[in-house]
Amino acid sequence: MIAGDKAPDFTLLDHTGRARTLSGLLSEGPVVLFFYPLASSPMCTAQACHFRDLSNEFAAVGAHRVGISTDTVDKQAHFAQQRSFDYPLLSDVDGVVSEMFGVRRGRLAKLQKSLWTREAPRRGRHTRRRGLLAGLLPVRRTTFVIGTDRTVLKVVSTELRASVHADQALWFLQNLHLPHARGTHSAAQQPPPEARPIGDLFIAPEAAAREPSLVRPYALTAGRTDTDVEVPLEAPVQAVATTTKPPRWPKNDVRGQILTYCARSRSVAEIAAALSLPLGATRFLVGDLVTQGYLRVNATPGDSMTIEERRELLTRTLRGLRAL
Repeated sequence: MIAGDKAPDFTLLDHTGRARTLSGLLSEGPVVLFFYPLASSPMCTAQACHFRDLSNEFAAVGAHRVGISTDTVDKQAHFAQQRSFDYPLLSDVDGVVSEMFGVRRGRLAKLQKSLWTREAPRRGRHTRRRGLLAGLLPVRRTTFVIGTDRTVLKVVSTELRASVHADQALWFLQNLHLPHARGTHSAAQQPPPEARPIGDLFIAPEAAAREPSLVRPYALTAGRTDTDVEVPLEAPVQAVATTTKPPRWPKNDVRGQILTYCARSRSVAEIAAALSLPLGATRFLVGDLVTQGYLRVNATPGDSMTIEERRELLTRTLRGLRAL
C-alpha cells in the first residue's frame, strides 16, 4: 500500500479486549497506524516507546497513534502495561489486516518455503531454514499516516531505525496543516500569500510522492560536491516572492517541491527530511535555487535571536536530521 491508496476498514481487539474499527478511530482525527513485528522485542519496544514519548507533539496536530502486530491480546496487554503506553495496541493474530496493508511476510514465506524444499537436495539442508525471518518477524515494520477519509497520506518503512517511524510521521503531520491541528500550525500563522511560490507550476510534496520523478536528485547536481553558496544545515531558507515565473519544471520535479515546501522558512535539514532527499544533494539543490534567485537564505542564529527562537530552530533542525 502506498500514499494515495484507500486504507481498508477493519475491526480488531485492542490490548484491553475492546473492539476497535479504523473508521471509529478516524472519527476523532487522523491516525498514525504503525505495524511492528514482535511485542516486547528490543527494536519494537524502542519504536513503540518513541511514539509514546511524542504524545504531546502528536496531540498538537490532532493525530492519534495506534500500534498493531500479530501478537495475542494478552501479549499486547503485557506490553502496554510494561511500557505504560497511552494509545491502543491492536491484535491482528491471523494477519488478515497485515495482509490487507501489504506488510505481511507469511504468504511469501510459504511460497518460498515450497520452492526451497524442492531444491533442497541441490542446495543443502540449511536451505530450508531461510523462511525463519517470516516466522520470527511476521510483518514488516511500517507506519501509515491515514487521513479522516481513509486516504493513506504517508508511508514510512524501515526495519533498523526504530525512531524514524514516529519522527517522519510527526514531521509530515506538522507540515500538512490539517484542520485538526492546534498550536503552532493554526491558520493565523500560515505564510502570507506573497511569500508563496506560484502555485500552478508545482505540486505539494505529499502529492508528488505518488508520481515519483525518474530524475534522481544527484543527477540534477551533475555529480558536483560543492555549491557557489554556502548553506549551513541550520540556515533558514525561504522562497522569494517574485513576479517572474520560474521555469516550468514537471509537476513532480524535486526543485518545484523544494520551492513549494519553502513557502515558510525551513532549514536544509528540514527540507531533506520532509522530501526524503539525501542531505548532500539537498544542499546543492538549495544552493542552486539561491543562486538563481528563487530562494533566499535568512540570517542564521545570532546575538539578536532570543533563547526561545534559537531553541525552536535547533529543535526543528535536529528533528529533521533524525527523520532522515
